[in-house]
Amino acid sequence: MNRDSIVCGNYSYGLFSLDYFLDSMNRLNQTNIEFWGAGPHLYQDECSVSDVDAIVKKIRSHHLNVICYTPEQCMYPVNIASREKGIHDWSISYLKRSLEIASQMEAPRTLITIGQGYRNESRDEAWARCRDSLLVLAEYAGKMGTTIMLEHLTKTTTNLCVTASQLKDMIRETGGPYLKAMVDVDMAARVGEGPREYLEAMGTDIQHVHFIDGMPGGHLALGDGILPLDQYVRDLEAFGYDQYLTLEILSDKYHENPEPAYAQSIGWFTARGFI
Repeated sequence: MNRDSIVCGNYSYGLFSLDYFLDSMNRLNQTNIEFWGAGPHLYQDECSVSDVDAIVKKIRSHHLNVICYTPEQCMYPVNIASREKGIHDWSISYLKRSLEIASQMEAPRTLITIGQGYRNESRDEAWARCRDSLLVLAEYAGKMGTTIMLEHLTKTTTNLCVTASQLKDMIRETGGPYLKAMVDVDMAARVGEGPREYLEAMGTDIQHVHFIDGMPGGHLALGDGILPLDQYVRDLEAFGYDQYLTLEILSDKYHENPEPAYAQSIGWFTARGFI
């Protein structure tokens, strides 16, 4: 783990312009960023190839690299396991466009969340729809030169993958060179798990981490919650994890002044000698 391993995203900068976010990353001495594809910074439905080129030019002018493109999938009606054909087909088209944008940004990773089925239908049917969707998207990811990072969710947002073992099952059925897994420590903590459980289950198939604090939920700046973050880092190091840790800070409490939350979180690592 080193300074470049710690990645910030534009998640808490929605009340500020893209230029402000990029300037903030420079003030924080960032090299790598995770780019959240959502309005106002990048609204996929209205974002042309030339619009993305302009965004990439701005990112490059700030000497930053996009290591992961994360299209918005929770506030938008994206569900790759939907039983409704219209929603399902639109979701596939939306995420294929996401993979194209990741390619334009030269982002080696694209984050895609697990879908969900109705709670009053067979879980197996929703699982099959999700699996088949991921196989289609993984093939397209390979053509675009990016790799999908599959993210688990919580029991209120999916009935498919909430635990490490469930995500392992989906990766076993769909994984390959262009579809890997990730762990969000906030969401894992809600079911009493952490990076260790994911690494024990999937090993080097874990290729990305969202590293935040929580109560256990909340997606807080490091030090503002109760999660055993020191232990998480030690577990990651013990398993030889050598990929990125993104500070996915999402709480509304930071939105009017996000930069100090990221500075505090980066400082958490330096104060403990991790970087």
